[in-house]
Parts: sequence; structure tokens; C-alpha cells
Amino acid sequence: MARRIGIRILLGTFTVIAVVLLTFVLQYVVPGDPARSIAGPKASPEVLAHIREQLRLDDPLWSQLGHYLGSVATGDLGTSYSHNRPVLSMIVERLPATAALALAALVVEVILGGLWGLWEALRPRRSWLLATLNVGLLSMPVFSLGFLLLLALGYKLPLFPIEGGTGPAQIVLPALTLGLLGAPYYANVVRDSTREALCSAYVRTAVAKGLSRRRIVVRHVLRNTASPVTTLLGMDVAVFLSGVVFVETIFGWPGIGQMQTAAFAALDRPLLTGTVIVAATLVVTANLVVDLVRTVIDPRSASETL
Repeated sequence: MARRIGIRILLGTFTVIAVVLLTFVLQYVVPGDPARSIAGPKASPEVLAHIREQLRLDDPLWSQLGHYLGSVATGDLGTSYSHNRPVLSMIVERLPATAALALAALVVEVILGGLWGLWEALRPRRSWLLATLNVGLLSMPVFSLGFLLLLALGYKLPLFPIEGGTGPAQIVLPALTLGLLGAPYYANVVRDSTREALCSAYVRTAVAKGLSRRRIVVRHVLRNTASPVTTLLGMDVAVFLSGVVFVETIFGWPGIGQMQTAAFAALDRPLLTGTVIVAATLVVTANLVVDLVRTVIDPRSASETL
């Protein structure tokens, strides 16, 4: 277990370092002049030169890289061009809203996908309606479903508010958008795992002992599906952090996704790269935690990945 944890931490550290290096390159890929975006289109050449000197944009590339890596290592992600505030403090302010949205969407997709997959696994024949719905949700872009729910449940049937915010009513539509798109993945995993468990020897033994169907499913079959579902939870962290960029913008949810979109539009490079670094760190940490939980649930998984 200690060796496994050490390897995972080492790989996660290398991943974060690679992301930090990529964000440094990203600052030169994003079009536009940071000095011009700060000073405005009518700024004089003297003002632009002064800003570039303050931002160390005229330093050699290796010097800029060393300063950037040193700042990130100490937790300094820079200062936002458009807000003139530390990037890390701005991200910390918005992170709880994104975490709440991700948690709500996770509850929706786990419950809906789990019941969906269990229903299909216990039926002798697969429902063509559910199969069509599965394919439709898997192929639908997140912004299409978001706009559809916003139009149907926000405008046509004004059941939920559309003005944005972080209240309980405002979180329903964005959570449904992310949750509905993720439910088919859980349904497929639960269905396949359940069918595999139903064909196993220990289930046949339980049937021979005269155990009820409900007891067999709850005590034996569902436990077999816990490990793959837990693995999928870790993967969902990355999916959510990419999906919230569109969902938060559509529904006006004030999280880091909406802030990242505004940073890209304003050419705010420190804020944009800061959100990428924080998101990568969260993904690595979440996958490490999920991997350890999966090991506790199914100790056999530890030997499979070493």
C-alpha cells in the first residue's frame, strides 16, 4: 500500500509539473498583447514599455520560465490583469460554487445512472427506449442540453430561475445538465458489472442456499459494482472541470468555469493559466483519493496496478 501511494503521488507530481510547463507555453500561444489589454488601445508606447518591464515580458525566455516556476512553487499564481487582484484568492472565492455544482451533478448522475443500469441488468431484455436515450445523451453536446433545459424549464415552463446565482433553485438546471450527460456512463458500467456478477459462482451459490433476490442483489451484486463506479467517479472530476466552463456560462453560475471564460475573453493570462493549474491539481488529488478508496473497497485492485 505504501509503495502504491508513493508511486501515485510521484506520478501526480509529474503531471502537475507538466501542466505548469504547458501553461507557461500557453501564455505565448494565446493571441494578443498583455500590455495592450491592461493599458487599453490608446496607450502610448512609453506606457506599454513600462508595463512590459513590470511584467518581465522583455526578459529572456529562460529568465521568465525560472521566475514563473518559482512563483508557482510558492503558491503565487500572479496578479490578474483585469481585476488587479491575486489570482489564487480569486480562484479560492469561486471554487466553492464550482464544487457545489459538481457535487450536485455527481449525485444526479450516480443515482440516476445506478438505477438505470440496475434496471436494465435485472430485465431479461433491454428496453429500446432506454437504449435510444442512452445513445442520444452520449452524443449530445453539453451546451445543447444546457440551452434545451434553459428554454424548456426556464422560459417555456418557468419552474426554475434563469437570472443566475448560487441558490438552491439556481443549481437545479446546471446540475441536471451535467448529471444527465454523465448518467449513461454509470448506467453502462453498472449494467455490465451487475450482469457479470449475476453469472458468477458466488451468486449461484447464494441462489442455491435459498437467499432472496433482493438480498442477493444488495449484499453481493451491488458490492461488485462499487469498484468500477468508484473509478468512474475519479474520471468525472476532469469531465466536470471541463464541462463547467460551458454550463456555468450558460446558467450564470459564478464558478471558476465562468471566470475562466471571462479571462480568455479579456486576455487575462495569469487568471487563465491559474485556473488551469488549480484544475489540474484538483484532478490529480481526486484521482489519488478515489484510487485509495477503490483499494479499500476491492483490495485486488492494488495488485492489478502495481
